[in-house]
Amino acid sequence: MKLKILLFLILTSGLLFFGPSFVKSEEETVLTVTEKMEDKNQKVKDRILEQKEKREAVQITRQAEREVKKVEMGKKREEFKEKRETFREALEAEREERKTKIEEMREAFKEKRDDFKEKIKIIRDEKKKQLTEKIDKRMATVNKNQTDRMINALNRLTGHINEPEEKVAQARLNGVDVSTVEALISAAKTAISTALSAVETQAAKDYAFTIVDEKNLGQSVKASHDALSQDLRNVQESLVKAKEVVVNAFKAVEMLKKITPTSTVVTP
Repeated sequence: MKLKILLFLILTSGLLFFGPSFVKSEEETVLTVTEKMEDKNQKVKDRILEQKEKREAVQITRQAEREVKKVEMGKKREEFKEKRETFREALEAEREERKTKIEEMREAFKEKRDDFKEKIKIIRDEKKKQLTEKIDKRMATVNKNQTDRMINALNRLTGHINEPEEKVAQARLNGVDVSTVEALISAAKTAISTALSAVETQAAKDYAFTIVDEKNLGQSVKASHDALSQDLRNVQESLVKAKEVVVNAFKAVEMLKKITPTSTVVTP
């Protein structure tokens, strides 16, 4: 009996000795796990906050870049207006310079026209005379209609060639090499100016027949008709060349869209 009581006391005292250690160890384990989870969550929060701050910094930088580019584009638009006016003023100045030459041509043609009016009186055949006058008027009408059409076409080209310059400036701001396009635009303006000079000179011409006598009348009419046809072909070629150069400039501008970095494009 005493032995049983002794064993009971020994076992009881052992549990009391080790029990607090077990409890304490379990509490420490829970506390350690909790601290680790809290630390991990804090790190995740810090990382999310850092990424958010970076995104905001990038947005602020991009917004600042857009604002700077908008200001630059505003300045460029003013330059475009000045360039348009400069080009038009240059064309007008060239026209003024040509006026003297054209007036001299008209004076020379006036003498030829007066001579034609006198010489046609020697034609006895009334039908032949009327036909000659009709052909003369018809040729003058053809020359006027054709040169008016060409001048209108060149005026439209003059307006169009200024349009791509804003796109070129935008591409330049985005870091694209636009030297080739600018050279094409410059060449187009030169071609327009050259064609306009040729057409205005052609418009001032007079193809009155040179009449010596009634026998050479047919040859004179044919010579004047051939001269008009050839002259109109020549000025038409200058117009076609101007159109081609303008089209090439526009194609080059369209190609800029394919090489301009879309991420940095600024919407005006």
